[in-house]
Amino acid sequence: MTALEILSLDLTAQRQLIEQGDISADQLLAMQLAHNEQVNPHLNAFISSAKHISATDAKQAFAGISVAVKDNIDVLGFNTTAGMLTREDSKPTDNAFAIKKLLASGMSISGKLNMHEGALGATNDNPHFGKCFNPHNLTHTPGGSSGGSGVSVAAAMTPLALGTDTMGSVRIPAAYCGVFGLKASKGAISIGGTVICAKELDNIGPLTRSARDLRIALEILQGFDKDCQQSRQIDYLAEQTSYQLLAPSNLEQLGVEANIIEKFEQQLQLLVDAGHKIKRFSLDYDFSAARRAGLLICEKDMLVEHQFDYQNNHHLFSAELASMLDFGNTKDDASVTKAINVLAKAEQLAQQIFAQAEILVMPTAPQQAFEFSQAVPANQADLTALANHAELAALTAPMPTNELPMGIQFVGPAGSDYQLIGLAEQYQTLSGWQYKLPQALADLISGDK
Repeated sequence: MTALEILSLDLTAQRQLIEQGDISADQLLAMQLAHNEQVNPHLNAFISSAKHISATDAKQAFAGISVAVKDNIDVLGFNTTAGMLTREDSKPTDNAFAIKKLLASGMSISGKLNMHEGALGATNDNPHFGKCFNPHNLTHTPGGSSGGSGVSVAAAMTPLALGTDTMGSVRIPAAYCGVFGLKASKGAISIGGTVICAKELDNIGPLTRSARDLRIALEILQGFDKDCQQSRQIDYLAEQTSYQLLAPSNLEQLGVEANIIEKFEQQLQLLVDAGHKIKRFSLDYDFSAARRAGLLICEKDMLVEHQFDYQNNHHLFSAELASMLDFGNTKDDASVTKAINVLAKAEQLAQQIFAQAEILVMPTAPQQAFEFSQAVPANQADLTALANHAELAALTAPMPTNELPMGIQFVGPAGSDYQLIGLAEQYQTLSGWQYKLPQALADLISGDK
């Protein structure tokens, strides 16, 4: 196998090569860094990269496996910028809880990833660290705010990346870049050691090139963190061979593009043929009100998180982020209470949904990746934010297509994480989806030789 073929394997397969003695842990790590050094100038996925990494203990279970980390998660030896100029020199004093778990498994950190400024946005057009480019089409956004996370996995720059998901910021870039992404049940993965966007909506989530790798990632990352107020001990639901699924019947009215609806309906038929039952319902929800309420919660929490810089270094915020924070600063406590009440309606909707079915299935995003020059669709995060607002588990998987990537999303109640992963594993087999290096990137690599 060539180096690129090895790096294009998922985490599970890379680990098997090491266990079989086909490659050493240090050889794989060196191979990964060399590829990243070649590719990153084209994609700008990494803000900072490790110059050299080696397996600290080759006998550890995941020695030789590298992981790339969104730059709002603390990793010793790297600054934590959160994509912000105000934090350009911010040095953490400890590893985030999730990072400690990964390091304890034997994994190595390959670097910190580009992201939308402050994690408040979904294009990854970062004014301070530059655009992060979708490897399927370099004129297009990878989504955000975890754009670098989606790009790095899709471009074979890492088998596992961490992102954060506040209203879809793991699942949208995963869908736009054609990989898998998980927003676990609230509190399943500690957010201790992260730069807050909205403390009650934030989640750390893994992105991978296979559904089975999400299972490995969750097994490592999950666990109660006594030092994190949002951390919870989760009682996971038992996996089943088939599920009662619920799918929206009004996707066109929700602004989902026609080609995504067509592809989504084909995937539903695969699930029916495999023995799952599907009910239809009209997804009636005030997405506009929820959108504005969620943003206000983010703006208010970020004003607290970045209080010193907002008051003393306001000029270092981009005009876009400063405008959002300025707007939040004009709102009083009553406005925040109203926003919280709006988001509480998501929990009521979730109760109605899961009284009818075990898992909700819908497209991940209403559209595919779009050009940076285009306006951001207002409904971009409508289908993902529901899981954050209602404290649900959610997972996106790529749908097979010859076009730009599209995602199918599985959403379940708290504790359904492994059910969703098991369904995604089955779906990946049913759909025949397999990872392939994006052609646009393959052409660039060929041109570099």
